[in-house]
Amino acid sequence: MKRKRLLISIITMVAFSIVCLSIAADYKYVGSAKSNKYHYPNCEWAAKINADNLVTFKSAKEALDAGYVPCKVCRPPTRD
Repeated sequence: MKRKRLLISIITMVAFSIVCLSIAADYKYVGSAKSNKYHYPNCEWAAKINADNLVTFKSAKEALDAGYVPCKVCRPPTRD
């Protein structure tokens, strides 16, 4: 059971990374519709965002203007 959950977690993280890489060309930061934090796409916390809740930002200003604050783990800038 533990091994199955680990495998599912790994598959989910890989799938999310692929999604992030595909949007990385157009967006610098990501956030969740259910949170107020924005992250670099490769942040460990960004990997936990459900694809249905994924919000993307082209700049730190755009994220800040939308009411998001920088993640304290990956530390994205407050201005580009």
